[in-house]
Amino acid sequence: MSNIHVTSEIKTLKKVLLHRPGEELLNLTPDTLGELLFNDIPDLYEAQV
Repeated sequence: MSNIHVTSEIKTLKKVLLHRPGEELLNLTPDTLGELLFNDIPDLYEAQV
């Protein structure tokens, strides 16, 4: 992973915290997609693979 280089206006990114998608995806509804910047309701299984 040392070949990945990510920067911002402030300084180089040193750590990343990832969260595996869970059942919170099941709470998305067509009415909230635009507000949450989703184009479509993601498939939970595919998001976890």
